[in-house]
Amino acid sequence: MYKVIRSLWPLLLLGLLVNTAYSVMWPLTTIYLHNNLNLSLVVSGVILAAYSGFNVLGGYLGGVLTDRFDAKRVGLGLLGGLVLDAVIGFFWNGRLAYPVVLIIFGLLTGGMLTLITAVAAHLSRGSGRVFNVLYIFINLGLVVGTASIGILFHHSLKPIFFLLILCYLLATGLWAKYAGRLSQPVRGIRKTAIASQAPVKRAQLGIMRIGLVLVSLTLMWLTYAQWMSNVSVYIQNQGLGIRLYSHLWVYNGVLLIVVQSLMTKVSRVKALPAQIIIGLGAIGSSFLLLSSATGTVVLFVAMTLLTLGEAIYVPGVPALINAYTIGNEGKYQGLVNAFSSLGKAIGPVMGGLIVGSSQGFSQLFLICAVVNGLIMLVVAVGVLPRLKKADEPL
Repeated sequence: MYKVIRSLWPLLLLGLLVNTAYSVMWPLTTIYLHNNLNLSLVVSGVILAAYSGFNVLGGYLGGVLTDRFDAKRVGLGLLGGLVLDAVIGFFWNGRLAYPVVLIIFGLLTGGMLTLITAVAAHLSRGSGRVFNVLYIFINLGLVVGTASIGILFHHSLKPIFFLLILCYLLATGLWAKYAGRLSQPVRGIRKTAIASQAPVKRAQLGIMRIGLVLVSLTLMWLTYAQWMSNVSVYIQNQGLGIRLYSHLWVYNGVLLIVVQSLMTKVSRVKALPAQIIIGLGAIGSSFLLLSSATGTVVLFVAMTLLTLGEAIYVPGVPALINAYTIGNEGKYQGLVNAFSSLGKAIGPVMGGLIVGSSQGFSQLFLICAVVNGLIMLVVAVGVLPRLKKADEPL
């Protein structure tokens, strides 16, 4: 882990800065649209869907551009656009301007996050450890971003956009200076990976099974997106307030860092399928708990289950795909981010429609639990048997 940090610290710090900006924006979006701009949950969900749809497009384009062009120039272009977007948002964030700023934010952030994971995939050459370490720093950004909400947000987005401008300016300077040194694989990782891969047969997932994994990712994020959108309204309806919601995400980020630090010691490609199944089970259990009980303690227990599932499942998917699809890292990691963003796009709209039709959140949470259970079954039946037919690469 420490060798990876020493070799990749500029990329890891870049991930921290970009995700800090991302994490200070998305928890506020539904609250700001619904409570401050007085838009309904359905309209807010449609705006979030547009935002996430452009996030999907940005994720895919970011991967393609990273494969075809110099990563340094692509990164600088994306970061420059994010700085400009944040400056515009600082001055104009009303009913018309804020959705436009949000959509551009989604497009450029999708591209930037894909660039970071694509560079990490290129440097790792099949090792899952790089993804685990990167995920630690990304979630450290989550802690910083969500912790900042309670301090900065008081019915005005100006302090939020000021933080975004600061993060993007620091990220631009970092990428401009250190992008060149990230052109070589991480010392000790690629050599080990290649040495271990040489004598064994590489299993091939095939288009159909890669598709199943990606669709499972979309469906998982479709349910997870409820925590990022409709759960914030659910908490306020219970009279618990925005501060508790912010504290839940800070707790999420801290727990993610702890769990991921432990995962770096045990992460192996042969364990990734089981890792994915266990993670989905924990995420589904968090929604099952929310559907049957209420209160602050229940929210923290449910968040614990959600966080454990996220820490185990989310880095496992790009690591699994990267292990069995060496080459065109930008394309494949772009698809991972694009399918993730697709789930985040559909989720808020779906959740808003279910809550609006049933006049309650319990039905929504129960549906999310069932969806995660079905994903577990599909992955276990459709993907795992194929992986067991060939020796694992690591």
